[in-house]
Amino acid sequence: MLVTLAQEKPLIEISNGLLEGTLRKSYNGRIFSSFEGVPYAGPPVGEFRFEPPREPYNWTGTWIANMKYQCLQSSSTPWSKPVVIGDEDCLYINVYVPREKPNPSDNFNVIAHFHGGAFMLGSGHMYAGPEYLMDEDVILVTMNYRVGALGFLSTEDDVVPGNNGMKDQVMSLKWIQNNIRYFGGNSNSVTITGMSAGGASVHLHYFSPLSKGLFHRGFSESGTALDPWVMQEQGLEKAKHLAMLVGCPTDTSKEIIKCLRSRSGNKIAEQMKEFTAVMGCPLAPFAPLIEGNQERAFLTEHPHKKLTDKTVIDVPWIVAIAEQEGYPLGLSFTKIFGEDLEKFDEAAPYLLDYNLYLKDGINVETLGKLFSDRLFVAGADTAAKLQANANKSPVYFYILGYKGQHSLIEQVGINSAKIGATHGDGTLYYLRTPISETNLSDDDEKMKAIFLQWLLSFADNKEPSVTKGKWKPVVNNNGLNYLYINSHNDVRMETVEDLGFNSFWKQLPFKENQNLLQANTNPKEEL
Repeated sequence: MLVTLAQEKPLIEISNGLLEGTLRKSYNGRIFSSFEGVPYAGPPVGEFRFEPPREPYNWTGTWIANMKYQCLQSSSTPWSKPVVIGDEDCLYINVYVPREKPNPSDNFNVIAHFHGGAFMLGSGHMYAGPEYLMDEDVILVTMNYRVGALGFLSTEDDVVPGNNGMKDQVMSLKWIQNNIRYFGGNSNSVTITGMSAGGASVHLHYFSPLSKGLFHRGFSESGTALDPWVMQEQGLEKAKHLAMLVGCPTDTSKEIIKCLRSRSGNKIAEQMKEFTAVMGCPLAPFAPLIEGNQERAFLTEHPHKKLTDKTVIDVPWIVAIAEQEGYPLGLSFTKIFGEDLEKFDEAAPYLLDYNLYLKDGINVETLGKLFSDRLFVAGADTAAKLQANANKSPVYFYILGYKGQHSLIEQVGINSAKIGATHGDGTLYYLRTPISETNLSDDDEKMKAIFLQWLLSFADNKEPSVTKGKWKPVVNNNGLNYLYINSHNDVRMETVEDLGFNSFWKQLPFKENQNLLQANTNPKEEL
């Protein structure tokens, strides 16, 4: 909430000019400074569409930092009509400081959060309210990055190599290095966090030469770089298809991009629905991809290969999943398909080998388990074990079993009454969302305290701390050590031998099981 008292608005000078923020109140009533809508890069418009981000411009006078922005996107769900929202001029960052007047000598730890949205939608302020963290001595930073084709289109050559959305994230981390001291933040203690595609983004930074030295630990919730929907294939074919949809030539990369730059951003965003064949699948048709040896490439090799080659940025990492990760998709599919397996076959090629799960028919339980394991759980299991083996820095893993008052999936109109902890629900206990209650229940208050305890201790370059017992790191053996968070008084270490039927998924001829070194010509493998 905004503070309506007569306090002076916070005013600071950063490297690009003078900023004026606003004063707000935290969950427990602490007054904090909010700076929303600060440029961290030049506007990616006109001739700079599909280009890597540029350095931010300087301004004269005072920049009033009280605006929320989001990048141009087609906002839709599998059961609703797409609506184009946002702006192309969207590379803005938000900084929240637990002080009425930021003090450069505070040297607070910094948490930088990447939003989710399948690399196709979302914004820095989505599901990322600062009110809980502002009760603590830590700085929170959120930011926008380009999504969909505007962020991840690639011609697979030097015309548009791709990954501009990820390069936006890198630019935001550079901005933090250059400016966070003015807000009282410690540029040598930056923890990157994210949920879903944001969690996968966090993990991808561990493999990028552009990200080295820009962060010091990471936390990936409900998404890792080895989840099968994360890496884009057939970038050039998608660029050609987009060009065709908006009436552009497709003969050469230069012609494609020149013409696409002449089309309105809204027109391009409107076409995103044409790239999700059935029920929103594939989840992320425009997403990160391997650039190879292009100059200033974000990703030169597949994350799986980087992990097996042990060429990973060596800083601590926390991996997290919810006990019923994919159940929202199970609810969606059963709502539309009922028990009709023939209809399900239209979407099943994007998942493959579902008979292990669906031999007794389609229902929320069986579909939810299938979606959970294939899209999130098996990848998280593999990623955690490989990274624990590749790095000296510890890898920690937790599974959330606790279901509180609300579930994050309520944000997209799904009734969560019949399911437990699901995709991204851990976010509810360290970031405030539009569905968060003004006053949390007793149990949710205690869960929030658990999350803030381990997150803040981790951000302070320590082991993530839990009240009862010790959170042991993952070791690369047959089993997976993980912290199971079932309730405020039931937090315990467990070990599982085959999380998410991972041994089953590894036997299948997916690209990720072959180090993804060959070109993918099968559309069902893009998920």
